[in-house]
Amino acid sequence: MSQLFAWAGGAVLLCSAGLISLDVVFRALFKTTVFESFELSTYAFAIATAFGLAFALSSRAHIRIEVVYNLLPLRWRAWLDVFSYTLLSVAACVLLYWCAVTVFANAQAGARSNSALSVPMVIPQGLWLAGLAWFAIVAIVYSAAGLWTLLKGDAQAANTLLGVPSLQEEIEANAPDLPTILTEKVV
Repeated sequence: MSQLFAWAGGAVLLCSAGLISLDVVFRALFKTTVFESFELSTYAFAIATAFGLAFALSSRAHIRIEVVYNLLPLRWRAWLDVFSYTLLSVAACVLLYWCAVTVFANAQAGARSNSALSVPMVIPQGLWLAGLAWFAIVAIVYSAAGLWTLLKGDAQAANTLLGVPSLQEEIEANAPDLPTILTEKVV
């Protein structure tokens, strides 16, 4: 599901780039802005980023500092992964709470953008909130799954679910059709 949302976010950003290009052409030719692309692209970027966070989490793409991490035994790394995902879940929930407060306050106030479009802020902010809610849900599910797996005594499975991808996993994820002869030489 997160990958589908990430693809949708990418499509929204692509449409946004198209609108920006059209606005540039219209400004050059007719000295006017037609699409209000700056405002729409800002909304698109916020929404795509919010939904992209969950995909980054599920594909283990969030940046981590692994200087000490790689020196630890597998079991400790698995516990550290569960701890980091739990902290990420807490941060996602705090972010979700304060964003919800903002969105609901703007909805009650009937807030609109101060542009020619006069967009009701509840629309882009509501989609942004939905992306952050999905991120919080995914973070909680991954934290719970990692903890459950670790409590069952399977540190390897917890590390596979939450841990830093190995070089081989990174190569396979980014170049699945790369011949195995090349990947064996790299690893």
